[in-house]
Amino acid sequence: MTLAYKVGEVAALARVSVRTLHHYDEVGLLRPSARSEAGYRLYTMGDLERLQQILFYRELGFSLDEIREMMSDPAFDRREALLAQRELIAREAERFEAMLRLIDKTLAAMEGGFSLTKEEMFEVFGDFDPTQY
Repeated sequence: MTLAYKVGEVAALARVSVRTLHHYDEVGLLRPSARSEAGYRLYTMGDLERLQQILFYRELGFSLDEIREMMSDPAFDRREALLAQRELIAREAERFEAMLRLIDKTLAAMEGGFSLTKEEMFEVFGDFDPTQY
């Protein structure tokens, strides 16, 4: 027998609201695999895997429409999606690390009584290429 989890259990496990899961069902993003005799939504491990994928995309800033479109593509590959998500998160982590270093450098300058150069102050922001102008 396949284990099935009730909506409240899944909500608690995934740290989302029951309303969120209901909404995902209503918009066709995450339909539970089964219903109990009383009509309650029942989720399988496959549903939980799909939910994890959805939540990764949400954390990366994708809209529900974008997520539904990507995940409903017949060529969608969970492993490839996870690798792509990992790459996006790794890039974001590098960006945040650079911002932390700049904050530390700015604090050190303030506390040490010296100033950063105007270039140093903004070295981590954007993808601006001054040679374009």
